[in-house]
Amino acid sequence: MDSAYTVETAKIVGSPADGFWSQIHTFFPQDDLKKEKRGILLAVLVVSGVEEGIEAVAQGREILGRLHEEYYGETEQTAFEKLSEAVRKVGIENDGSTIIAASLLKNVLNLAIFGRGKIILKRKNKIGIILQGAPQKLHTGSGYLEESDLILLGSDRFFETVETGVLKAALENNLLDDMVEILTPLILGVKNLPDVAVLLALVKKQEDSLIGMVGQVEEKEPVIEPEKKKINFFQRKSLFVHRGDGGKKKKMLFLISLVLIGLLVVSVGFGLKKKLTEKKNEKVRQLISLAEEKFNSGKTAYFLNPSEGKNLIDEAKKAADEGLAIKKDSQELIFLKERMAIFLENSATEISIFDAPVFMDLNLIADGAKGNAFSLSEKDLAILDADKKKVYLLNIEKKSNVVYDFLNEKARFVTVLDDKIAVFSAKGVEKINMGSKKVTPVIDADENWKEILAFSSFGGNLYLLDRGASDIWRYLGSNNGYGAAKSWFIGSPPDLSKAVSFAIDGSIWVLEKDNILKFTLNKPDNFVLSKMPVSPPASQRGEQGGPEAFDNPVKIYTSVDEQNLYVLDKGRGKIYVIAKTGEFKIAYTGETVKQADDFVVRESAKKIFLLSGARIYEMTMK
Repeated sequence: MDSAYTVETAKIVGSPADGFWSQIHTFFPQDDLKKEKRGILLAVLVVSGVEEGIEAVAQGREILGRLHEEYYGETEQTAFEKLSEAVRKVGIENDGSTIIAASLLKNVLNLAIFGRGKIILKRKNKIGIILQGAPQKLHTGSGYLEESDLILLGSDRFFETVETGVLKAALENNLLDDMVEILTPLILGVKNLPDVAVLLALVKKQEDSLIGMVGQVEEKEPVIEPEKKKINFFQRKSLFVHRGDGGKKKKMLFLISLVLIGLLVVSVGFGLKKKLTEKKNEKVRQLISLAEEKFNSGKTAYFLNPSEGKNLIDEAKKAADEGLAIKKDSQELIFLKERMAIFLENSATEISIFDAPVFMDLNLIADGAKGNAFSLSEKDLAILDADKKKVYLLNIEKKSNVVYDFLNEKARFVTVLDDKIAVFSAKGVEKINMGSKKVTPVIDADENWKEILAFSSFGGNLYLLDRGASDIWRYLGSNNGYGAAKSWFIGSPPDLSKAVSFAIDGSIWVLEKDNILKFTLNKPDNFVLSKMPVSPPASQRGEQGGPEAFDNPVKIYTSVDEQNLYVLDKGRGKIYVIAKTGEFKIAYTGETVKQADDFVVRESAKKIFLLSGARIYEMTMK
């Protein structure tokens, strides 16, 4: 049968000040169920950011009450699981709090720390850290105890204040009275230590006589007295108190005092080093504050002026780097830099892709093949090769292909309609049946055509963008072919003298040299470009600059399946991604973009396909 243990405890707690409040909580249950399922609870609490006075006491008592309630509330889980859950839950609920807790059930010690702190175990002549916390994280552990083990639960500030050598000397004789008597002057000798809290627990074997009396003892719920202005350094349970020989005790204290005097003399040599460390820590705290301020300002500015926002975030990164040069393991600065990187990644206005991979080399389909234009329909790319008078239909998933011939010379555009491919040339439009590969002229060149810039299909109909006529010609499709050309607009067509390309998704989007026009139900529709990136030339001059204008836009792309508009600007070497509400989202740039002759997009696959001579490149979208 496992041995049953209890503990004798003592504590040292600092007085509330500077927004900090510390307290120790111990509970020895008398209820049979709580003793059997949960055992003894020990906890150290440090709370920051509280007001001094009764409000701090009330807040601290509430947190400890919640911890007690969570741990002893239900008994379905194991003591280890329940302690871990209680400490994590209460720690998250109370931002800025540190909880260092342990529970003793029979001979098993369960541990949990939320925030900074340490738990030390002294067994015979060996002392070591058995659990160490970290900011805003939960760390847990468990193990078996032995009689006369000494457990120390302490706040991070306690271990910064008490030197390791001094602590080892103080814990030497396993007498709690002596430990507190030795450690107390070391704490009293330093001002402003409100976040110092340490609980000492000496493991004792449970006496059978007392175990048998448990049923006769009335259970008392924990009551935490309000913290006084003076430090209450020593408080312990009067269980199994060992009374040694007084003379021997005084002799031991004298010897320990001599050792401490020697250690304190040695520690004077480290005084300057400690002051330097404090100075460095203060500098790091200032840099953390500066970096946080710049980062927050940068985030606010970013969405109004991305250039200004990025400059502020760069300043924040510089401050963080300066702090890490002083204290390279600063978790606050490391976490802050991670937040900056994530923000910039998610808010980037431009992504550079230097080496877009080749998706397909058309020479693998036919020797000397070259693409002039292409069109995307579901899973197939139709690539026009005007010189060879061929269309290559390429499946973008399997990369399988079918080759089709057509008749007319100098073809310029291609589009796909269900099971047909339409090819436009100066002589008109011819249709290729995908099943039979039969080629049929369906539309003859029209004398009303002036300057055809683009060719597309939608809903079984064919559309031509004619800049010279400032119109969009529509050819209605039927089982008998296509009707005569008619203007798509109702009444007089708009001014399309600046048009360079168009795309159709129900509405018609016309790309101009410096703008995008939207038409719905045969008439102009409201659409305004917004949040375009700042023009680089203005930024280089140190000015704020205005919205970036298109330089040499050559094509606009969208479809009913895409959520955005895409503009290929060969002058800037960019593909702009613009929401259909007009808001700029991001731009993709690279040498491949500058060299592209045509492009299409499949958002569902997160791919942009670019045609450049004999090669098709693919870019993966964010």
